[in-house]
Amino acid sequence: MTQQGIQEGVDIRDNAQEENQPEVSLNTGSENQGQLTEEDQKVSWLELFFDLIFVTSFDQLAKRLGDSFAPENIIVFLLMFVALWSVWSGNTQFAARFGNDSKIYRWGTLLELLTLGVLSLTLRSDVEHTGWLFAAAYAFNRFTLVGMYLLLAHKEPGARQYARVTAAGLALSGVLWLLSMPTSHTLTLVLWGLALLVTVLTPVPAQRYHHHALPHHEHLPERVGLLQIIALGGIVTEVVVGGRQQEMTLLGQLPTFLALVTCIAMFRLYFDQSRALPVLVANLQSRGGTLMSWLYAHLPLTIAIMMVGVGFGHGIAYEDEHHDQLNLTLVSWAMAAVFGSLALIRYNSSRLTRVPSLDRSMLTLLAGAVASALLALSHLGTLSLHLATAAVTVVAALIIATDPASQRLGKVEEAVLDEHGSEE
Repeated sequence: MTQQGIQEGVDIRDNAQEENQPEVSLNTGSENQGQLTEEDQKVSWLELFFDLIFVTSFDQLAKRLGDSFAPENIIVFLLMFVALWSVWSGNTQFAARFGNDSKIYRWGTLLELLTLGVLSLTLRSDVEHTGWLFAAAYAFNRFTLVGMYLLLAHKEPGARQYARVTAAGLALSGVLWLLSMPTSHTLTLVLWGLALLVTVLTPVPAQRYHHHALPHHEHLPERVGLLQIIALGGIVTEVVVGGRQQEMTLLGQLPTFLALVTCIAMFRLYFDQSRALPVLVANLQSRGGTLMSWLYAHLPLTIAIMMVGVGFGHGIAYEDEHHDQLNLTLVSWAMAAVFGSLALIRYNSSRLTRVPSLDRSMLTLLAGAVASALLALSHLGTLSLHLATAAVTVVAALIIATDPASQRLGKVEEAVLDEHGSEE
């Protein structure tokens, strides 16, 4: 392997000695070079339990969105979703960076499970009545993570600076959540937004210490993938509930079948792509920004998947022109966001390599986003909408699955692991 400091990515070239094996060249983009750990870190039973709680949380949020498509309810839905996602992200990053078998992580996660249960309990309630409880539970979750990071800083001197900076950001976020409890409805939502912004921006000052807290290159993509499976499972739940409102005939259940086909195609769209390369490069080159841009690209994807499920379920359950138009708007724009998020995730991988960013798969994802958005301008009924959505998604999945560029990105991941996975 050769190091090329002037390059900005992973170079794929034919090896003169082995024609079918790509040569991988990583740039020296950071003075703090990392490495891939040889230790396995599988997702633990506790982590699986933690993630599965989000099945209930996502279901409650989906029902909240389904209750009303009014702008105010959508704003509250988005704030609550980002809050829940940050709970998952905080736990996942701690486990990926510092291990999932320590007493700090295990006991901290048990406390977080309690806060997650209370958060789920309040997701469908009126913010004016139970918003204080949601804020209190979320603040307790933030302070739990603060305690975990401070204990870690005492136990692991090498990660002390990263842990302290992260703990400071989480503490500020928790204080803002507490301040939102006795305020008016509008000010409550403003403070929630500010607190979430602090949480999202906390990795920026901590990035300079990223090389002391590198995430496990297999564990983090695995946890992220599990959350997408949970979100896709939410589509199945919404579709089945909606389908039970209709007669069990071929024609009556055709929209249900098409929605399930779309869900399966979305699964292939995500998992047929290279997913771990940004994490690998973030470790090898200590690129905190690369890691966080990849991770945060999954936030709009997960939100959009949930909104697609709500739109599908309501479109199947209710057969009237008013609901058809609402569900058309929701499904179309949510599918556009799904394709756009997948394009961003793919770009986060392809920009690190010599594979052109505007390859066939990227163009397909962008075309899928445009086609989905154009559906919002139509007046399609439920059956026609589901047929069009399934057609766009299935065609996109087939193109990406057979794209040589997708296969090359997969080979890059394998080559990086072969080159660096056994290094001391």
